[in-house]
Amino acid sequence: MTPEEIEDEAARPRAPAFTLSPFQELNGRGLAAIHRWYLRDLSAVGALMGDIRAGLRQPDELAPAVRGMPMAQNLRLFGTACGASCRAITTHHQIEDFHLYPQLEVQGNEGLNAVLIRLRQEHRGLEHLIEVLAQAADELALDPAPVRFEACAQGFAALDRAVRSHFRYEEAEIGPALGYYEVQV
Repeated sequence: MTPEEIEDEAARPRAPAFTLSPFQELNGRGLAAIHRWYLRDLSAVGALMGDIRAGLRQPDELAPAVRGMPMAQNLRLFGTACGASCRAITTHHQIEDFHLYPQLEVQGNEGLNAVLIRLRQEHRGLEHLIEVLAQAADELALDPAPVRFEACAQGFAALDRAVRSHFRYEEAEIGPALGYYEVQV
């Protein structure tokens, strides 16, 4: 999926509404808390890019920062095909895809299951964007030319928008279901 496809609100199915107790609401917010950790990492990379653009930091500092993000580290840990090289899906997405989502799928709610299919598709698109950014950062480390920095800046902007959009969608659509079905995050 392209960043535009990930962010396409009209293409995103909607889950049914759930009536939740206060405890269920709280449980459903656990996913949002986890997402905040990833957003913190993205914000730190964005700040570093701003410092590089302002001449306060060196371009070769970007690649280790991008590759050091937990999202990128997780991408390398678990091995799956990604182009010609072996890469992995993120641990975060693995937990969602293989732990959280199946617990929701067994409930047999067609509307919710359509959301889960879409979220898995978005996960694959996000993983691709992480790798594209990491490769651009590696190239920048080898040659700190302005054009390479701009490639990183564009890659980062696309990833940042897509991740934030994905997290908002995921939290809004499955957060209540996690609480309702008492799925622990």
